[in-house]
This record gives sequence, C-alpha cells and structure tokens, in this order.
Amino acid sequence: MSFRLGILGGGLQGIEAAYLARQAGWATTMADGRSAPPGSGLADEFIHRRVSGSSDLDAVFKNCDIILPACEDRATLDLLADWSARTGQPVAFDPAAYHISSDKSLSRDLFIRSDTPIPRPWPEAAYPMIAKPANSSGSRGVRLLNDDADFKGLFPDGNVNGWIVEEYCPGPSFSLEVTGRPGAHHSWLTTALEMDEVYDCRQVHAPAGLSDEHEAEFRRISLNIARHLELTGLMDVEIIIAPQGIRVLEIDARLPSQTPIVVYWASGENLLARMLENFITLPPSAPPPIPRAVILEHVHVKGSIIWPGEHIMAEAGPLSLEENFFGADWALTDRRPGRDDWAATLIITAADKPSVLAKRREIVSRLNSLGEP
Repeated sequence: MSFRLGILGGGLQGIEAAYLARQAGWATTMADGRSAPPGSGLADEFIHRRVSGSSDLDAVFKNCDIILPACEDRATLDLLADWSARTGQPVAFDPAAYHISSDKSLSRDLFIRSDTPIPRPWPEAAYPMIAKPANSSGSRGVRLLNDDADFKGLFPDGNVNGWIVEEYCPGPSFSLEVTGRPGAHHSWLTTALEMDEVYDCRQVHAPAGLSDEHEAEFRRISLNIARHLELTGLMDVEIIIAPQGIRVLEIDARLPSQTPIVVYWASGENLLARMLENFITLPPSAPPPIPRAVILEHVHVKGSIIWPGEHIMAEAGPLSLEENFFGADWALTDRRPGRDDWAATLIITAADKPSVLAKRREIVSRLNSLGEP
C-alpha cells in the first residue's frame, strides 16, 4: 500500500516537504493557489487550486494519508484545523504551538517563563539594536538600528507596538530541530547558518562546529522550550553565540526550510518523518544515506553570479531535482535550456569538512566561468 502526503503550499516549506517525502519513498499531492510555485515541480501531483473551504480540502486531499500545511496564512491554517477536527483527517500541525511561535511577542513571553536566554529588550538594550515585526516570519522586515536617527526613522513617535526591539548580538548562528510530543521530545543535529546582508539565510552547513559545552547547552535550552510549549510535531530553534553566551533568536513550530535537507544528508535522519510520526503510524521509509559533511546554499545566475539568501528560491519557477549540477551532488533548480536567468539550491556533500569545502570551491569556479565574457 503506497503512502501519500498532502502538502498545502508550494513555497519554501513545500519544497522541503516534497524533497524529503521523495527521499522517504512517499508519493505527494501538492496544492497551491498559484499556477506554478517552485515546489510544484517536485510533487508527484500538483493541483492549482486556492483552498478557501472544506469542499476544496475534500476534493484535493481525499486520497492522502496525512496533510502537511506548508503555508503561513492564518485563515487557511484555521480552516485546515477545523476540517481535520470535523473529518478526522490527520493534519501534521500543532495550532497552539504555532500560534505562539509565529508571534514574536508571545514567543518572548514563553522565553521569559521558561528562563530562556534572549537578547536584552529595548529600552534596556544599547545600540546597535535589531527591530523585528512581531507577526512576521523569519527575516522579513528585520531592520538594524545603529543610533537614535535610525530608531526615530522607524518609530517617529517612539511607539514600538507590533515590533520586537532588542540588542544586536554579533556572533555565529545555529539551528536545531526538536520533534515529539509532551513528555517525549528529542533534539536532532545542529546546523550552522550563514546570513546575507538582510539577515536571510544563504547557506546551511554541517558539521556545525559547536563546542561540546555549547552543544549541550543548546540542546538543554531547546528541549526546555519544547516542554513549556507542549509541542506536538516539530519545532526549529535558532540561536546566536554572542560574547555573553547563547542567545535564542526565534522558534518556529512548523517544518522549516533548508535545515532539514542538511540534517538528512549529514545524519541520515528524515525530520519530515520524525515530525509526521507524532500524528500517525508511518510505513517503512527508504534506507537513509550514510552521514556526510554537507553544504546547502543558493545561487542566482542572471548575467553575473550571486549567492543570495533563500528568498531567491521562493521567487523561482517550478523546480526540478538535478544530479551532478556543476559538480554539486544535487540541485533544486529552475534552470532550463536556453534560460540565462535561473536559480538553484545546491546540495554538496563529501566525506569530511575539508573535502566538502574543497568541492565547493571547484563548484564556485565552474559557476563563475558562466559569467565570463
């Protein structure tokens, strides 16, 4: 009996879900209101349909074993939760945990209750400071405030309602996923994050290189947050190692993008499966890969070669999975014959960290030759 995963949304989360489902050996049905979202090229079945009522969900996902919401539209998520409660159709979603993690003000309240180390908030914080929209996901709308002029330019009347304003903590960034249910949470592989100039993640790599002390502390903090959140499913925790120690930047109680692919190739663990098994009994998955050193990053080719954050993939056309792509093991790309404007997520693996870095240098050289006259 084949297993089919329904994926609601074909953006960055949908890309991740479709890719990991393929690695597990599962079939996928993806639905999106856009006619050609990037994830549509990775699904076994794509349905162009805006889901606005229960009849849409009945029609699109009637043959699926479980549904994964890969979107952040509140009305759609509420509809999906209500439909699941009415029909008994399993949905891999924890509405209560997501409600807290998607609101940075509520997340901060949780951090305070759980004694989680976080950056000092305004007005106690000194410049430079970071301003983040409270209800925005990831890096969207993040601003660096260097002085009073920057602060007054963003908050002319001094009212910061709807924003989180806190000290800017310099240092390397890391991510860790936790899966499970109340009373039984597990943390997985730590990955290292590299950001672009607008704080969008442009590269993820493993092994992360954390010290044993920081690794143990990161896991303790993450599991403590999951316990206070009463998480069912999956949560992503992002930290920075500041001069003062670990500082938690944000959490997301949903399937993230980028890091699960790296965790898969670097550890053999499929975080999509680890998430879904908290909602249903899964069939056996395909054998996992042998753990390797991994680099995942994004490239945009448009005359010149640039290395942007993952936002470029959200703007791409339908992606395909290509093997041995300019020397990368695999690429998720919208490159087609005759196109001179395309993007790709590169997945690069090797036996160890020095080898994967050397392999990346060769790939960069090959890609750069495309921009030579």
